[in-house]
Formats: sequence, structure tokens, C-alpha cells
Amino acid sequence: MNVQQFLQKSYTAYHATRHACAMLQEGGFVRLERGADWSLEEGGRYYLTLNDSAFVAFAVGGRDGGFEIACAHTDSPALKVKGKELIDSPEGKRINVEVYGGLLLYSMLDIPLKVAGRVLVETPQGVESRIVESDFVVNIPSLCIHHNPDANKGLTLNPQQDMLPLLGEADDLYQAMGLDKVLDADLYVVPATAPFASGKDGEWLVSPRIDNLTSVYACVQGLLAARPQGIAVAACFDNEEIGSGTKQGAGSVILEETLRRINECLGGEEKDLGRRCANGLLLSIDNGHAVHPAHPEKSDPLQRVYMGGGVVVKHHTNYATDGVSSALFKKILSNAHVRFQDYYNRSDVRCGSTLGLISSRQLAMDAVDIGLAQLAMHSAAETVGMKDVAAMVKGVEACFNARLTREGSAILVD
Repeated sequence: MNVQQFLQKSYTAYHATRHACAMLQEGGFVRLERGADWSLEEGGRYYLTLNDSAFVAFAVGGRDGGFEIACAHTDSPALKVKGKELIDSPEGKRINVEVYGGLLLYSMLDIPLKVAGRVLVETPQGVESRIVESDFVVNIPSLCIHHNPDANKGLTLNPQQDMLPLLGEADDLYQAMGLDKVLDADLYVVPATAPFASGKDGEWLVSPRIDNLTSVYACVQGLLAARPQGIAVAACFDNEEIGSGTKQGAGSVILEETLRRINECLGGEEKDLGRRCANGLLLSIDNGHAVHPAHPEKSDPLQRVYMGGGVVVKHHTNYATDGVSSALFKKILSNAHVRFQDYYNRSDVRCGSTLGLISSRQLAMDAVDIGLAQLAMHSAAETVGMKDVAAMVKGVEACFNARLTREGSAILVD
């Protein structure tokens, strides 16, 4: 599956996890269950899932090596469905939704949308989880310029009034989707626009969910290609867009718990867990802001990043990056001949947070925040450099293959 196919099919975190795990299985990874016993072998490749929307995958190289970890998130901003009941309007029923994450609301107007996510269905034995998407599209009609003549001077949208998708005639949403015996659901209205190449030479990739599914894709493809000397781990969490504070988010115990179990299964003691973390590097992969062609003033006056310029190393007080982690990452990329560029936020512009601080704090590991330079972050259609996706995959693979060894103040990179 190429990155365009992954972006198009992965409507929600549930879909992204399903398709990522399918790629892992095809690559020889064996599924583990969190509540079962594990038997790990040198050279083995494994994965586990959590809540259908997050996963941790790992490849065991040398038993004594450190943890090389890449983290990303499977969720993207969207409109979250509120129950199955529909709202009346003069033109038919509308889907009742609320905003999930920092969605750029106007980008969802007048484009094809799908209803997708997870439903919990009653069975004779109990409850079954099913991942679904509608076989129809819906849209959110904007208010015409004639009825809103000041719209081009500044548009204000009310989520409860302006952002409800028009469905048509139906008894309820589940009936419209042909679903039966649904006890509850986690459904979202998401962009259904197909990814496409833009620019004279097709140099840009435009698609929904570039933030952050290009990072998930890089984690999976980098791990599939890796031949680690230590233990390579890809951890892709859900709910980063709303703070990561769920059981399937980066703030949960799942990553630390998994690393402890790996260490124990390989015969390690508590001290060995600390050694593996100390001799490793954690990548927090989430995209950054390229210089906007219409608004270059939004970027730092000096430290700017550009689409097509390679992997971005992100620096800010909200990020986990420090001099050590940045230097280690750059050394690994240089050894692998992968281009990189440094990003600093403009000092008077708000900067978001990432998974880096959360996961590095749990493990006391060197961590670096990285990503791709992109435009239109949190829009229904985002833009990134086509070549940068391949560069990120190669960079993640290089980190998984690296071996770090601390000797006093020096860190050896092999």
C-alpha cells in the first residue's frame, strides 16, 4: 500500500490502525495480545493493538541493544457524531456533530464527506466491534455570498448551526448506514477527497489526514524495512488531537508496559530496562509548518523550513528536542544521506504540543521532535512535499538500524 492509498482509506484512527496492522502482518509481524503470555525470539517481529485505534509494533534485533522508538498518532481533526438521532431541516435530516480537535472548520464546507469509525454491535455472546464507513457521501452547504455579503471579510462558523452535514431522509443515522443492533458507536464525519499530486511536476501531495498519517506510514514502512541491531519500536497512539489523556493515548501506560515486557521476555532485569532506554533515541513524529506562500511573515525571520527540503527537526520549549537528541538524530540522518532542516517557531505565534514530552518523560529517554514541512495543517486538504515522505521513511529506518552506546560524555553512533 503506498502513502496515497493509506491516506485515502484511513478515514479514522480505527481505519488507520487496521490498515497499518495489515501491512505489518503482510511483512511477517506476529500479533500479540496484551493479556496473554509472550514468547519473543531474536529476529522476531511483533505487534499489538489497543482500543482498535492504537498499536505498538517492534522488531527484536540484538538482545542487548537499546530501544530505538518512533512515535506518531493515528487521529486527525474531524467532526464527531453525537448519537444516532438526526436534526430536522427544510431540506432533510442533518447529522448532529461536535468538533474533534483543532479542525479548520471552513475547509469542511462544500466538499464530499463520509461517516466512518467504529460501531459496537450486540451479538448472542455479547458485544462485537466493527469498523465501518458509509457507502454514501454527504456535504455541509455553505451560506451563499448573497445571504452573507461580508463572508469574504471574515467568516465565523457556529459548530452547532453551520457544521451539520446534510444527510437527507432517514429514521436515524444507523438506519441510513444499514447498521443493525448497534448499542453505541464512535463515528466521525471526515473528508472523502482523494489524495492528488499538485504542482507543475507533481511535487506536492495534497490529501486529508496528512497530519499525522504520513508519520504513521513512515513508522510502519521504516519498521518493515529495518534490520535493527537493538530493538526497534513503532508506537502509534490515538487522541493526540485532544490531549493524549486516554487509555489509547500517549499519556497511557501502554508504551512503558510494552517495553518492560520486552525487556523481561529477553531475560533483562530492571537495570537493563534503564540501560536500553539510555542507549536509545525516541522520535516524536508530527508535522511542522512550512513557510506559507501568502504569509511568510508567520514564520521565524531566520529559521524556516520548506516543502521538499527534507526531514524537519523541530525546536521549541513545547517539544522534547534538545541539543543532544537533535545532534544524535542529525548524525544518524547524515550517515544515511537523508536531508534535514531545522524548524523554530516565530516567537509571537502559538506553538502546539506533541507526543515527545509525554513519552520521553515516561521513559527518561533522549527524544527529538521531527516531522515534514506542510501547509494547511488541520484543513480538510493538507499539502506536503512528495519527496519528503520518502525521506522520512528512510530517516525512520536509519534510526531503527542505528546502535547508540554511551561512554561518559560521548555517545557512539553505529
